[in-house]
Amino acid sequence: MALDEHDQRAALITEASRNMFGGAQPRRHLIEPPFQLESHRYQTLQAADWIAGLVGRFGAFWVDPDGFRENAVFRKYFEDRLRRASRRSGIRT
Repeated sequence: MALDEHDQRAALITEASRNMFGGAQPRRHLIEPPFQLESHRYQTLQAADWIAGLVGRFGAFWVDPDGFRENAVFRKYFEDRLRRASRRSGIRT
């Protein structure tokens, strides 16, 4: 992972992109080059941040509903959608 402030950032992103999308064996399971960036600059990272935050709140509530009562509201709007969209994943207590 390269940090956003790296002095060779542009060259590193270019090389990572070439490896992902070109060449004899492209990387097929990556959405963007693996760089640590501000999520407000990249939609896929912003979505990942939102999903991670939501899953974290669910996890806290599922493990300790009394301790995280404020997270119960997320069940109403998102729990069914998250369960339908998730594949082979979960939170274990």
